[in-house]
Amino acid sequence: MMNAKEIARGGLLAAAAVALLYIGGAAPYFGPAACIAAGVTSAVPLVRRARLRTALLLYAAASVLGLLLAPRKSVAAAYVLFCGLYPIVKFGVECYLPRHVQTGVKLAYFNLVLAVAGALVAFGLFPYIAMPGLARLAALWVGANVAFIIYDVALSRLIALLRKSLPPD
Repeated sequence: MMNAKEIARGGLLAAAAVALLYIGGAAPYFGPAACIAAGVTSAVPLVRRARLRTALLLYAAASVLGLLLAPRKSVAAAYVLFCGLYPIVKFGVECYLPRHVQTGVKLAYFNLVLAVAGALVAFGLFPYIAMPGLARLAALWVGANVAFIIYDVALSRLIALLRKSLPPD
């Protein structure tokens, strides 16, 4: 059962995520950073007490509201497909899988999300995003995987910093 403090904290974090998604949609150059920052909010309930339920509800609320309110739907879609869900997936992978398979599973998840995003673009769901040629697509794919590894390491360090600096519940 969720207590009132946990519900309030989840609501505030969801509001922060939606505000970041809105700002990221309104300011094009801030979009990726805002999406990543909004995604970090879903990691906060998992930092101290591993409140998976709160993290999932926060992600769901921010996803629905972000898709409804964000001026650029591509920012909200990036949150729904990856940035908002990945901290929760990362938590599950790192808690329940052996260390020697964690990186492979996280990379497989990222490449699945990348394939889904590519399919959505190819099917015309985001007509203002052009599908690149095969050679450029391969280069983008490799670059995205390198960026993902850097993101994963940075997120791990940020979570460690949050564990140290957030006040106890």
